[in-house]
Amino acid sequence: MKPITLLVALILFNSLSSSNAALPIAKGRRITELNVVPTRVLQRSISPKFYKSLLVSPLQGWIAVRGNLTGTRLVGAQVVRSDLNGAWDAYAIKMANEIVISGYYSIERPNLGAPLLFHLFIYQIADGTMALSFAHFEEPGGDQMQYWGCARLAVLKKDGKRTEIEGPEGLQGKGWAVRQGMRNDIKATLKLEKLPGMKQ
Repeated sequence: MKPITLLVALILFNSLSSSNAALPIAKGRRITELNVVPTRVLQRSISPKFYKSLLVSPLQGWIAVRGNLTGTRLVGAQVVRSDLNGAWDAYAIKMANEIVISGYYSIERPNLGAPLLFHLFIYQIADGTMALSFAHFEEPGGDQMQYWGCARLAVLKKDGKRTEIEGPEGLQGKGWAVRQGMRNDIKATLKLEKLPGMKQ
């Protein structure tokens, strides 16, 4: 192997090793220990009682999907983290593609999609396997946005049947709405610009 080829191979190996090492191990850990998951968003998405139970429940696996929100749907969805030998990757992509999020608008980049990260958490329970999923915007302030909606929860029973459990307040399957303060609310911004003393 030529010296320059060997050097390139070593650089690639080190970069891959570093990126894998940066990913926290999910199995056996609690959701709050991952540090990359905005639990504030999740807390708004499930009932308080269920949220408390998640805080003490160890994870079996974690799959993450990244894409861009264009309009109200996710495009370009790709798995960026995969546990459990990829067994849940296809399901994670399917769930990510079903996301509907309305209300997002960026004055800074109105024609560009917003980066979105979808999480699928796998838990082992007495009846089988539980899959919890939700998404959030992966940009500065994404975990500070105001989210309305509910996380999706499905249980895969030992007999192979999958059952989706409805979320609180009948919000299941109705998608999400989001707002990032007044500066990203185009209607509020236009009203503000019409106030006396504001530049036209």
